[in-house]
Amino acid sequence: MKKFLLPLMSLFLATNVALAQTTPSTPVTITKPTEKKPDASSWGIKFSGFVRNDVYYDTRQVVSARPAVQGDLLLYPTNVSNDVNGNDINAASSLTMLAITTRLTGTVTGPDAFGAKTSAIIEGEFFGNANGSEDVFRLRHAYAKLDWEKTQLAFGQYWHPLFVTECYPGVISFNTGIPFQPFARNPQIRLTQKLGKEVNLILAAVSQIEAFVSPGPTGSVALAAVTPSSTFINDAVIPNLHAQLQYKGNSVLLGAAIDYKELRPALSVASAPAAATKVSTNERIKSVSFEAYAKLTTKDVVAKVEYVSGQNLYDQLMIGGYLAYGAAPTITYKPIKVNSFWIDVAGTGKKVVPGIFFGYTKNNGASDVNAVASYSRGISAAVASIDNILRVAPRIEVISGKFKFGTEIEVTTAAYGTADTNAKVTGTTNNVTNTRLLFITSYSF
Repeated sequence: MKKFLLPLMSLFLATNVALAQTTPSTPVTITKPTEKKPDASSWGIKFSGFVRNDVYYDTRQVVSARPAVQGDLLLYPTNVSNDVNGNDINAASSLTMLAITTRLTGTVTGPDAFGAKTSAIIEGEFFGNANGSEDVFRLRHAYAKLDWEKTQLAFGQYWHPLFVTECYPGVISFNTGIPFQPFARNPQIRLTQKLGKEVNLILAAVSQIEAFVSPGPTGSVALAAVTPSSTFINDAVIPNLHAQLQYKGNSVLLGAAIDYKELRPALSVASAPAAATKVSTNERIKSVSFEAYAKLTTKDVVAKVEYVSGQNLYDQLMIGGYLAYGAAPTITYKPIKVNSFWIDVAGTGKKVVPGIFFGYTKNNGASDVNAVASYSRGISAAVASIDNILRVAPRIEVISGKFKFGTEIEVTTAAYGTADTNAKVTGTTNNVTNTRLLFITSYSF
């Protein structure tokens, strides 16, 4: 794979190709270069954003990406955990109020450069960059763009290309459809070539940061305890590589993508847990993911659908990851594969907007049995694991000017069972359900 890295990066720098980067609610476009001399008085930064408050009630304890306890980024309900009397400890409801998703965005414009129109976005919110840092203002997006007539080059931190800004779930919940929808923001270089009036080719080289990182062994010592970190993709040297083809018609959006990721989980293997002697290792975990999506816009309805067949998508806040095999000094790795599907249908009204979301994801395990360690979310080898997750979430939004009320009923059921040594659940499963009643207010400016 390394032999293809330099040619690909050379292609990036040589072709001035780019993907238009916009906020999720704005369609991706490639801006034509300025034909008239720009007015310097319009250059600078303009601020926008919203003040949002979330109030939600959960019928049981849940697993969240952030915050860790009953958080906004809900993933799935926790498994049953019975006490000595046979009562489920996790069958405890909770009520949460948060305003940490309040956001501030700065849109920057300036003079042309290299014959291209220039712009940038700086965006932050009070979500914090790790569990325990909630209410702390953190960087969300920071990227700059060069726009030519048919190409664009963009640098900085933005949505991972698997999160398609023109086709993502319109749910009210801040979780935006995870764990059925890939969800990550990453440092990257993005390029897009406009192949025709309605077709774009998207290429990207992506790294990892913050909560959107892969798991691996602590201290980069094989078989050590699990820790999420950007170290594992950094040590692999090869960035996460992405290619996507997108068709954009007047009322139809179609797209397909392929995504390649390589990690180096460990730098060494210890011959025994307490051994001082270690053996270096260069073993990699390689994974490939595919994505296809479509969006149809009519006068009364917007319908979106997406399918993902992915390996090792922990960093995308989905279930799964990878397994370790063997014994010192030879440890190898295999990715866990998951298939995911979602559909979202919403009205197009300006004042009252109903909608409904349906999502399903399935654990397909790894290709080999007899794993000795798991670096994953919700799935492990030879212990209790998730077989599948199902969610239905109807919603309604009421809008007046810049103010919005929204409410949503999010029902998420996780099927738990005992996994084999390849992390695939093959026996009897037990369905565990959480219902989240959500109410939000949002004032945009």
